[in-house]
Amino acid sequence: MPIHTFQATVLENKKLTHDVILLSLSAPKDFSFLAGQFVTVRVENGTEFRLKSYSILNPPSEKGKVDLCIKLIDGGFASEVLRKAKKGDSFQIKGPLGHFVFEEDDKNQEIWLIGGGTGVAPLYSMLKEHLAAFKNKKFFLILSVREKKDLFLQEELTQLGKKYANLTYIPTLTQEKWKGATGRVQEHLPADGENKTFYICGLKELVLETKEVLLRKRVALRNVKSERYS
Repeated sequence: MPIHTFQATVLENKKLTHDVILLSLSAPKDFSFLAGQFVTVRVENGTEFRLKSYSILNPPSEKGKVDLCIKLIDGGFASEVLRKAKKGDSFQIKGPLGHFVFEEDDKNQEIWLIGGGTGVAPLYSMLKEHLAAFKNKKFFLILSVREKKDLFLQEELTQLGKKYANLTYIPTLTQEKWKGATGRVQEHLPADGENKTFYICGLKELVLETKEVLLRKRVALRNVKSERYS
């Protein structure tokens, strides 16, 4: 997969929650990537710049754009620039990058996707791209956020679960009671890890703790794929 560097213009900047935005950027028609990969964005603020990495939210089959799910940090260098990014603004993009991709030749019949917050982005891309082609496999998506107000893509994921009988979507809240699941992602993992593949994406703590729990369940290391956000 060739790595491109290109100027992308903002197509849309949409608020998903109080601190998460969906930044949709243009991409050349020949820009291709694998579900789960990321790009780096050159974020400039006057004379300074930073390179920030973001997983691609949309599936590869949706050409001509790169959708990014970005958590805003108050006072953060990139956050303050991206929060104000408006339609037509331009950013330099480099990608695709990364090896956290769906393995199509995997023989396991159960695929568990585990995301914390915006760590759901590459998992969403995988589901959108591969659910229809692997109707013989069962997919489970566990998405962990703190409170109900932090949930995003709820409608899209719920609709995906209705459209595909082989997808079970489990949103869980760690700091608020509600009608759905509560507690950390580790509490919702299967009791038996045999013949299952796990994709984990989120902050370092979530990834390391989930890996540890899975290895204690005797899940083979080759069946645990992960991407850590800093």
